[in-house]
Amino acid sequence: MLESLVITLREGVEAALVVGIVLGYLKKTGRLAAARTVYFGLACGVLASLILGGFLHRLNISELGDAYEGGLMLVASVFVATLVWWMWQSGKRMKAEIEEKLAGLAGASSQGAGFGLFLFVFLMVFREGVETVLFLAAVSLRTSSALLEFTGAVLGLALAVGFGVAFFKGSLRVNLPRFFRITTVVLFAISVQLLVTGVHELSEAGVLPSSPQEMRLVGPVVNNDLLFVVLVIAVCLFLVAAGRVERSRPSGAEPLTAPARRKALAAHRRERFWKLAATALALSAIVLISAEIVYARVNQAADVPEPVALTNGEVRVPVSRLNDHALHHFAVSIDGREVRLIAILDASDTVRAALDACAICGAQGYYQRGQNVICRNCGAAIYLPTIGHGGGCNPIPFDPPYRVDGDSLVISQGALRATSGHFH
Repeated sequence: MLESLVITLREGVEAALVVGIVLGYLKKTGRLAAARTVYFGLACGVLASLILGGFLHRLNISELGDAYEGGLMLVASVFVATLVWWMWQSGKRMKAEIEEKLAGLAGASSQGAGFGLFLFVFLMVFREGVETVLFLAAVSLRTSSALLEFTGAVLGLALAVGFGVAFFKGSLRVNLPRFFRITTVVLFAISVQLLVTGVHELSEAGVLPSSPQEMRLVGPVVNNDLLFVVLVIAVCLFLVAAGRVERSRPSGAEPLTAPARRKALAAHRRERFWKLAATALALSAIVLISAEIVYARVNQAADVPEPVALTNGEVRVPVSRLNDHALHHFAVSIDGREVRLIAILDASDTVRAALDACAICGAQGYYQRGQNVICRNCGAAIYLPTIGHGGGCNPIPFDPPYRVDGDSLVISQGALRATSGHFH
């Protein structure tokens, strides 16, 4: 349940937070009319996510995932960077605009900004939405554990949406220069993270060339995406909780009348409620994601491989050892070099085996997290039926291939010797 909650929380919080930042900025700079464009982009993104997510799930096109996601991340990164630039340029003029009570941009520039806002919001919601829809579509309600996973996913989405709303409401009266500086940094960080992750996904899909040197740089960023989300939430929490609020009336002004006092008190109570709500939700998200980070690090700890020996030029592993459907690590000595293997039974009880290494990330190896096999270096999730097939960050297959002989998984000495160079 925790894993599904964190997955949907992670997928939803960035989109919800960015939408909240955009709405807050429009509100503060007198462009509230443009909020309709934001809501329209949000609705279109959700609808497109449901349609495409359902389509991909029905067709089960797993190979499309990395290329689709990587390309969309790069496009989204460009639009986030464009929005940051627009906010930066607009921020230089915002004092004059507020003093002149401008309600929005004029002429062609207004149309251009509106179209950019729509695409920005649409792409952010669309990218996160498809991933979330695919995850939820894969959850069955036939067992109690699956029901818990579904409940966790729904709670994660609710928490992400709640944080976005609370951030928007709680930051409306925050000092405008502080709001501008911090949210610009947050958006820039999101843009960089999208760029790096997009490059990784396209490299794994084979669209871009990749190498161990590249993955040593890109992998740690992708593999620590949960930590990145925690830092973004923490920065926004600081903005809402520690920022000074604008004065409700100028210093030295006449005392407020009783109705005006009641109105000001009600506004103060609303502000305090949303600040507390944003703080509570942000802290909850940080605690949950931090728990998932700790849990993942424990699972990621290197397993001690079980030694196996060559017999008559072959390694034989009883299939019965794999009946728990967990990832098993083995090691065999070939010409004085330890060669590591992995083996697992997939959902159809088919044996899947390969080297504990890949051509992109090297001999970093793999670990299991839930129903996924994960690369230790870059965090890529491996689709179990593709283990034993090359490409991307998939484990390196044996050549000649392994076979199942009776009740044993059989790997030839020649296949092991041919791949032993991946282990130094």
